[in-house]
Amino acid sequence: MRAKASHLSGHPTLAVGSWVRERQALAAVARGKAPADRYIRDGTLLNVYTGECYPANVAIKGERIAYVGSRADMVGPRTEVISARGRILCPGYVEPHSHPWNLVTPAVLARHVLPLGTTTIFADNLPVYELAGSRGFEAAVSALARLPLQFYWWARVHAQSRSNGEARRFAVGTLARLLDDPRVAAVGEITRWPEALEGDRGILERLALAASRRKRIEGHTAGASGEKLQGLAAVGIASCHEPITAQEALERARAGIAVMLRQSSLRPDLKSLFGALKDAPGLVSRLMLTTDGSSPAFVAEHGFVDHLVRVAMQEGVPPIDAYRMVTLNPAAYYGLDHEIGGIAPGRSADILFLRDLSEPAPETVMARGRVVAEGGRLVANVPEPPWGRIFATPAARFARRFRVSAEDFGLLSGRRKPVLRLVSTVITRLEERAAAEGDLLAALLDRQGRWICRGVVAGFAPRLDGLATTLSTDFQVLVLGRDPSAMAQAANRLLALKGGIVLVEGGRAIYELALPLGGIMAAAPLPALAARERELLGLLKARGYPFHDPLFTLLFLTADFLPEVRLTARGVWDVKRRKILAPTNALRRGSAGA
Repeated sequence: MRAKASHLSGHPTLAVGSWVRERQALAAVARGKAPADRYIRDGTLLNVYTGECYPANVAIKGERIAYVGSRADMVGPRTEVISARGRILCPGYVEPHSHPWNLVTPAVLARHVLPLGTTTIFADNLPVYELAGSRGFEAAVSALARLPLQFYWWARVHAQSRSNGEARRFAVGTLARLLDDPRVAAVGEITRWPEALEGDRGILERLALAASRRKRIEGHTAGASGEKLQGLAAVGIASCHEPITAQEALERARAGIAVMLRQSSLRPDLKSLFGALKDAPGLVSRLMLTTDGSSPAFVAEHGFVDHLVRVAMQEGVPPIDAYRMVTLNPAAYYGLDHEIGGIAPGRSADILFLRDLSEPAPETVMARGRVVAEGGRLVANVPEPPWGRIFATPAARFARRFRVSAEDFGLLSGRRKPVLRLVSTVITRLEERAAAEGDLLAALLDRQGRWICRGVVAGFAPRLDGLATTLSTDFQVLVLGRDPSAMAQAANRLLALKGGIVLVEGGRAIYELALPLGGIMAAAPLPALAARERELLGLLKARGYPFHDPLFTLLFLTADFLPEVRLTARGVWDVKRRKILAPTNALRRGSAGA
């Protein structure tokens, strides 16, 4: 997909002539020489530019705001007049850092969060890019651009787990084409920050693609000290969502790195992070709030960006500042405050009707100029992209006749081997020893049945017979368990489902969650998937899982940017020493078919 945008607008479908005609129409409405399509009257405007609240009316033409003020001479006989008496008009919320593929599709997420007030999401492209390729990603961008919720994207420039062929998949020429699309607002998130800090030419050439187009470079600087942050800022890292303490937030801000404070299912850190404002009150103009990649159950229980505003105000952040953190601040960070983030002429008509500033859940939501939700209920159509065509790629397919047996998961007993000891939901420590009571056999399988990486995992769920899933950051097949027969049964059932999660115990599947779209997501409603997620947590807890978010535990067992040891396509990987501890092997003959 080649966008037809000019530099005049961030909107990806407007060529110069269309832009001129649209602006002529907006100006005519603003002068009172043409009727508005919709006119919101008698509201109280939350002006995020000035910090004021005052009476105002809003005139809309098409998808944009034409006028904000007291006049009504643009109301014509066919203008839809909407009363906002007794309501505060607030800009639609902006999520600056999202992974909208956590069991749900981006469209499913949009259906759930539009009634909660989120009208723009900046999102990760990695799953669809890795599974569907650049053309599949471009098709998804094009389809999702038609939704009332606006999606902008950041483009990954490297994988989350080392594998063969990565340089080809993330070719500079391909990435350059993606970044020419105005809907792609950044590159990132750059999890291989040590390589960037060391001046790795391949990484920096890819970062240069964003810098040369005046687009952002999204960071992931977890574990970087204050001194290392200086070097990361020097190579162009523009933001970070990884601070887990107020001091870490302050260190990033002092280095000129924009800070996104996170409240997610994995890390609900937001309350403590606001402590950074005590030492640096000026930071409030740069802070953004994010839900990161929160799971469906977390979103169903707490909300989305509205929840972030609520927490901020509970922690003493003045309401105007809290709302700026989810509207104007992220819009300005991405250089799109002329498009989104405020209620002013020329901006997208994303407007929330609030009963009071103390409650960020809106009564009415307008997105792209139309009412899309009323009373917490979606009233707009949010179609799914054609995922079947998008994922019709070799990388997304499972090999036909690919089956495994118990003997594929065996390990030689009595020998020292690398053990991945989980010490938190996602952090591991390396133990080099023989397998012990409570350890689980672990394997990462290629979807095409060509290779297997065998290892041992401790601290997950010691009473787990067999689990198989395609939820991993390299999108292959992860299998865990204490019983090789149950592991094989779970893996084979997962292959039959074409992806998802399967638990086997006592010779039968006790839990199945099919994720037929690429093996990573389903188009079911978010509350239904949240219920299945909670069911999975309960089953794993009963088998000894000690943490709070098993989805992220499974996802990140292959994420080779986190401490300390991971399963990858190249073998068991020592993250700090950057070396293979146990190599990947070919699967035995007869395990797979073409």
